[in-house]
Amino acid sequence: MAFSPNSICLVVLAFTVFLVVDGGIISRYLVSYEDTICTPPLGDICIEIRQCPFFSELLDRSPKPRPRSIVKIIRDHQCGFENNKPKVCCITSTTTSTTTSTVQLHTDPPREHRTSNLPDMFQTIKRHLTLHKNYPLLPTTACGPISSNSRITSGKKTSLEEFPWMALIAYNTPDVGIEFRCGGTIISDRYVLTAAHCVHNSSTIIGVRLGEYDINNNKQDCDGNYCSPPVQDFYIDETVIHKNYDPKTFDNDIALLRLSVAANFSYANVQPICLPVEEINDDLSGKFAVISGWGVTEEGHKSPVLLKASVPVIPIETCKNLYKRFTNLTDRQICAGGYKGQDSCKGDSGGPMMYVGLIQGTPRFIQYGIVSFGPSECGTDGQPGIYTRVGSYLTWILDHIRPD
Repeated sequence: MAFSPNSICLVVLAFTVFLVVDGGIISRYLVSYEDTICTPPLGDICIEIRQCPFFSELLDRSPKPRPRSIVKIIRDHQCGFENNKPKVCCITSTTTSTTTSTVQLHTDPPREHRTSNLPDMFQTIKRHLTLHKNYPLLPTTACGPISSNSRITSGKKTSLEEFPWMALIAYNTPDVGIEFRCGGTIISDRYVLTAAHCVHNSSTIIGVRLGEYDINNNKQDCDGNYCSPPVQDFYIDETVIHKNYDPKTFDNDIALLRLSVAANFSYANVQPICLPVEEINDDLSGKFAVISGWGVTEEGHKSPVLLKASVPVIPIETCKNLYKRFTNLTDRQICAGGYKGQDSCKGDSGGPMMYVGLIQGTPRFIQYGIVSFGPSECGTDGQPGIYTRVGSYLTWILDHIRPD
């Protein structure tokens, strides 16, 4: 099966050195950055590695010698040296004022990125999840791989295979025929996670595409001499919409699509994203999350290639006040954006909000949110978007996925 959509809405010096941190060699090959400026989501300040809470915990929890995955994430965030010690881009605090004629937003300082000192209640929830009969269906040891090119700016093109969990939902429309109108993420070899509002009229859905990069390219996508494997197209066996989904308020805006056959994860362009099974109480307020999709660009055009951007996560209480005239937001939602040119747009519905966290001690991309709704003109100052909080629905997801 193949889909043929017509459109879619959305100075460095290298040298060799042995680096020792806490008695363990991290890497032989590092990069020295001259006056590197740290930008979200990598961080807002360049500091010595042990002064950054996330990396300090990462070093404490990782074995010696350091695994390659740990070396890679440190190298990707490296911004210089101080007294022969590496410096990294670190998110320490964020105070952002975004003003319109009626709204002023301030993000709270982020909390330390901790997973080892969860309150007893959340440890109990985590144990409950791991004991669920369907928990083994989630690929928690092989999900959310981090690309060395994951440096996010506003509305920029992704690199090939940077976010290999991205899915496109194909619809049969009366006006243009087959068209991709929503996104999603592959979370297991049989299930795509998306928004309920994308699939509640499932009679027009004809399938899902995985492994796509440039939707206008009917051949394999290439970068220089390297070409990505072909896309994988699937029919839908089953559509599962949250029974309490409210199309008026967008509450419980979450759904699952079961693929007709299993996706093939042996190719680099199709890999699952991690779910926040170890980060159930992690509050991203004040941090910069990553969004990705084929949505409308800053110039108002539809993008044929996959885009990425970073968005500031805003305390939900702030957004409850912003949206109180239109709907009642809940703690099952996440609020983010409100910067000009940095927001999810049409065609990104159902797509992910992501952040790098630890899964079994390894840094991976974790999906914290699903693009739900926002202002009619996306990427507008002072008007953040709303995302379904995935962590609030982990039990629901496990209850509704099943083996072959």
